[in-house]
This record gives sequence, structure tokens and C-alpha cells, in this order.
Amino acid sequence: MMIEVELSEWEQQCCGNPFRIGATVTWRLVARAPSQDTGTVRRYREEHHGETPEHVPHLLVTGTVRAIQGLHYAFDEGPNPWELTMRPSSEVAVELEAVPGAGTRLPGCSAEHQLLTYGVRLEVNDDAQLPGYVPGEPGWE
Repeated sequence: MMIEVELSEWEQQCCGNPFRIGATVTWRLVARAPSQDTGTVRRYREEHHGETPEHVPHLLVTGTVRAIQGLHYAFDEGPNPWELTMRPSSEVAVELEAVPGAGTRLPGCSAEHQLLTYGVRLEVNDDAQLPGYVPGEPGWE
């Protein structure tokens, strides 16, 4: 079965292992809200910094990477110099063969766009144990 996994760029750049299409990976996943699903494909978020509350299911899931996108967003300066505001409808998706190394600019994006997320299509066994969604948890919706 195919699932979609969101990996945050900062976590991947901090301590994630590189991967590419066709690679077998094992990630700790947390279910996204069912409203985030795309059609019949369930969505999950990868997390490896211990930010998931203990009562929220977060399980190690193994699968094969079938597609990777780098998702970029444009930002405008906020009222304070250290604040940035994401520009509405600014998402740019770039198809990737592999996750690039730290500091690598992906093709197809302008200087104003910043990579925030990797979107990965992951093929898992039909009988894979996947975490369930816990309603009302902040940050997972």
C-alpha cells in the first residue's frame, strides 16, 4: 500500500539519513488528521526528536521510497525583522531523485523560496502496522 510521509527539512538536515528513490527506510511516523489525506492515501509525519506526546501513537514503519518532492514556500518579512510570514499560495513542488545534502539549493526555485518539507511516497506492506490518529493534538493537524 502507498502512504505519504512529510519530513521537515530542519529535522532531516539536523540528523536525518540521506535517502533516494528505491531505498528502504525506517522512520518513526505519526498520523496526520484524516482531513489531510489525499483521496485514499493516508498521510503521516516523520518525527525523530521526541516531540510526540507519549499517548499519541508513533511507530517505526519500514517501506520503500517511490517518489520524493521538495516543497518550497515564499516568505515575506513580518512586522519584526526576525518574523517571516508564509506567502499564501506560494508552494513550489520540485520532483527529486534523492534528498540533497545540507545547504543544497534545489532546482526550480527562486532565491525567495525556502525548502520547508520533503513529501515522500512510501510503499509499505499491506499488513504494516501504522499509527492511528489522535484528535485534538496540536501540531499534527
